[in-house]
Amino acid sequence: MSSFSGRMQEYRMISIDRFDGDNLSSAAFFLSHCHADHMTGMSDIKFYQRLRFKSDVHLYCSEVTQALLAHNNKWRHLSSYMVTLPVEQPTVIQIPDERTCKSLEVLVTLLPAGHCPGSVMFLFEGEEGTALYTGDFRLEIGTAARLSSLYDGESVKDIKSMYVDTTFCVPEAMRIASRDESRAAIFDIVRNWISRSKRHVVWLHCSAQYGYENLFVDLCREFNVKVRF
Repeated sequence: MSSFSGRMQEYRMISIDRFDGDNLSSAAFFLSHCHADHMTGMSDIKFYQRLRFKSDVHLYCSEVTQALLAHNNKWRHLSSYMVTLPVEQPTVIQIPDERTCKSLEVLVTLLPAGHCPGSVMFLFEGEEGTALYTGDFRLEIGTAARLSSLYDGESVKDIKSMYVDTTFCVPEAMRIASRDESRAAIFDIVRNWISRSKRHVVWLHCSAQYGYENLFVDLCREFNVKVRF
């Protein structure tokens, strides 16, 4: 579960993955992915009004995340206020400052997070320094080294602050099985169960709406069966 309050120390007029309380006064909003614990406040009328009545205030996200929201009746009303940003392509964002009537220029880069469809990390660069917000992420060994936006030539950029998901910062998670290992274990469990009889079926309890798509496809291919939602 996300415990991030929404704001970084560096860019106080930006809110990420939190859309309630003091965050409602922010001048730019960012959504890393479509999981409920990162969308607190998004369904509140106050957030909708903030976007509706401030033409220069937007909700930024990846193209996939925008598509998921736009096709969901619960979030479709926010579509007009969303701005999609390309992944791994630095984009200059103008953050309005209502106090001075000026804008703060921030360079934003979306980095693939490997968590669920559309999930991204945000790299912010500007006058207040460089900050990285990870949200929920899962990177295979060696993946980070291939994210060129984190580097200046051969050196890692001077990142002032990192806001990192700490869900698995516990002794029990010193080692997390790879996706291949997890997939193989699930295959073994399913194979053992359905081999007992035709009446032995598998029910997948999925706690989130998105993020299991690759597993469903793999199960379908491995056992030549339909996966019904």
